[in-house]
Parts: sequence; structure tokens; C-alpha cells
Amino acid sequence: MTQDHEIMVSVRDGDVQKLGLLFDRYSRRLYNYFYLQIKDRLKSEDLVQNVFYNILKYRHTYKNRADFRAWMYTIARNEKTHYFKKERVLHNTIDIEQSNEIDSNPEKNLERKTDISHLHMALQRISSDNRELIILSRFNELTYSEISEIVGCKISTLKVRMYRAIKELRDQFRKVTGE
Repeated sequence: MTQDHEIMVSVRDGDVQKLGLLFDRYSRRLYNYFYLQIKDRLKSEDLVQNVFYNILKYRHTYKNRADFRAWMYTIARNEKTHYFKKERVLHNTIDIEQSNEIDSNPEKNLERKTDISHLHMALQRISSDNRELIILSRFNELTYSEISEIVGCKISTLKVRMYRAIKELRDQFRKVTGE
């Protein structure tokens, strides 16, 4: 089992101080997961806090054979769903934060910013389900096995859904760029 799993088992068994290790490791990823879908910095931070509160609250439900990341992102996904229901958000948007990486070539920087902007627009245009799959896979680097557990489908079904999501994103990107 992974180190995360071992830490979570310790948390489940009463060593709640170790939850800080998991918070340090995953809070930024969770923040990006939320921010890329709701485009609200403060609310994204609140949702990260809610996830870790729920991890602590429901730690007794963590299973010995569980995959920690899949379990955590399932909680995160439930928080996101609750947020959209509670706030009655009809249209969720996505934003990609600009990287701090600066190239010495101004033309490359402009091209990169343009590509990020086009990707941002294309992501806004795809379905929210497909957007979530791409964010989990490409931005949060979860495995298909973990994502299939989070969204509640078989891996073979997920592969088909991912193929369609990437195709939809590619089509929208081409429309945005005029290709």
C-alpha cells in the first residue's frame, strides 16, 4: 500500500495529527480541482477545508484496501456537487492559472499565454462531465483506476468517456483557434 494509505489508516485509528501530512501533500491539488471548475478562489479554499473536515469526520469509513486519492477525490466531488446544488450555480466555468515560469523569449511567452487562453476558452465550452474527467486525469494526474472509482464506472467505460472528452476538447480548441 502507499504511504498515503498508511497515513490515512493512522488517522482513522486515532492519530489525527497525521492528517496535516495529507493536507500538505494534497491541499494545492484539491484547490486546483475546485478552482478549475468554479473559478472562485475563496470558495475553492473553503471547499478544500470542507474536504479535509469531512476526511476527519468520516475517517472511520476509510477501508484497509482503499485507495486514498480515490477516496479523497470522491469526497471532493461530493463537496463540489453540494456546492453547485447549494449555490444553484447554473454555469460553472474554468480558468487556468498562469504559470510563474517565464521564458526569456517574449514571443514564446506570448504564444504560451495565447495557447493557455485558447485552452481556457475550449474547456469552458465542453460539457461539465467531460471537463471534470480531463481535470482529474490531466491536471490532477489521477489514474484511470482512481477516476473510475470516483465517478462510479468501469475502467473500460471511463476510457471511452475520456476519449470522447479529449475529442470534444480538441474540437473546441480547433474552433477557438480557427483551425
